[in-house]
Amino acid sequence: MAAALRAIRTVPQGGAATRASILEATIAVIARQSLSGTTVERVALAAKVAPGTVILHFKRKEALLVEVLDHLSTEFERARASALQDSATDPVEALKRLIATMFDPAVSAPDKVAVWYAFWGEAGSRSTYLERVGVIDTRYHEDMVRIVADLIARGGHRHLDAEAVATGFIGVLEYLWQEIMVEGAAFDRGIAQRTALNYLAGMFPEAFTLTT
Repeated sequence: MAAALRAIRTVPQGGAATRASILEATIAVIARQSLSGTTVERVALAAKVAPGTVILHFKRKEALLVEVLDHLSTEFERARASALQDSATDPVEALKRLIATMFDPAVSAPDKVAVWYAFWGEAGSRSTYLERVGVIDTRYHEDMVRIVADLIARGGHRHLDAEAVATGFIGVLEYLWQEIMVEGAAFDRGIAQRTALNYLAGMFPEAFTLTT
């Protein structure tokens, strides 16, 4: 046992690049094996490092999985916040940028989307998801309601309910993300963006153009 621990301690760290490589490998393994099927050995094989290197950086599998979720949620939140930064002055362009961001392969690559749904879908990990990402999800929903309420006021759409329209819009985006996971590389991101924009055009025809 002592010899094994010494072996782990002497594995070269490889710095930030190795850590990033392990995270990317973990995303790929989760996408193919699920959370429960992800092991340190499989991650090490995918990252082309020794299992001891994975342990050296992340201590145990559970910590590695949480780090992956934190990595993806931080990446998503930064991209989302950047897209919506001018939403108070130009909500239409902000939503267009958000749609483009949601279907940017850098944010919604099939493997990344699969990891999001793995954490949400596996009962044992849902509490971790809510603990780590719940605040981001709440902020996202609140931003959508605020922006939609602004569009309703600007367009005089008194018959529309901001909460309902925003929830529907988020639902469209989430459905399309599920299609990314199902279709993989065959997913047409251009059609997806058009679908999301057409939903908004149906609600706010003065602000968005319906396309076929």
